[in-house]
Amino acid sequence: MGDAMQSQQIGSVAIDTVVEMARWTVDPNWLLPPATRDGVQSEIDWLGSRCVEPGTEKFILSLHSFLIRTPHHTILFDTCCGNDKERGGAFPFHRLSTPYLDRLAAAGVQPEAVDIVMCTHLHADHIGWNTRLRNGRWVPTFPNTKYIISRKENDYWTKAVREETEIPMAITAYNDSVAPVIETGQAVLVEDDGAHDLFDDGFRLFPLNGHTPGHTGLLVTDGGRRALLTGDAIHHPVQFARPEWGSIGEVDAAAALISRRHIIEFCADTDTLLLTGHFPDPTAGHVYSHGNGARFRFL
Repeated sequence: MGDAMQSQQIGSVAIDTVVEMARWTVDPNWLLPPATRDGVQSEIDWLGSRCVEPGTEKFILSLHSFLIRTPHHTILFDTCCGNDKERGGAFPFHRLSTPYLDRLAAAGVQPEAVDIVMCTHLHADHIGWNTRLRNGRWVPTFPNTKYIISRKENDYWTKAVREETEIPMAITAYNDSVAPVIETGQAVLVEDDGAHDLFDDGFRLFPLNGHTPGHTGLLVTDGGRRALLTGDAIHHPVQFARPEWGSIGEVDAAAALISRRHIIEFCADTDTLLLTGHFPDPTAGHVYSHGNGARFRFL
């Protein structure tokens, strides 16, 4: 467990990382089913020990949110796994007890001060802190917040919950971490591209569907600088060299590949800062061309 906090400045916008779990190691084939041992080994030289665990050759991931502060708003981008959540014993999602809110407070933000929570998609490890347990009930963690959710994404999950077409953990996660904020009227269902009046100028929703049907990133432009926050559209830096290696649980693998390639083309050889949902500390970095493909350089 770590509490790293990396601050980036995009004009007048500050972006910090709020860590839930600093290090989470996974088998490459669990995360990216098409991955091969030889393929991973061929990329180890540039990935290094930050991304691939020496000896085991497991991928190293992080669980974190992004705290975005503008002159007008305090925004939390994805909310990790949450505490006390029933996730069928699955590590690392099940019944966590982390000081996530203490880390948020250490960054100078109490739950009451968060104006907007943006949910890139509705998987368990991106929505958990939407709610917390109070007197046996799941209540919104951020009482003054509007929770931004893609309408397309919510439509998919309400149907999946009703018809039980998703895995039990995902259905439970929707019921304890999304349904309560809809019930309180705090959820704002949006189209997954373009500007939205809740955000400051220079913020645009950035469609990255495929991993889930309404998966949505966020593009922040201010003061001549640009940052793209991408949730789970890319899970691990190896995917810059191997974009065809799709991740576990993709609803539409072809669309997910298009989204990964779009990120690479959008960011490569520019000063666009890329912030992803699971890259280990310091998380942020830049994409650059390499041969016929691309690679990632951490800050």
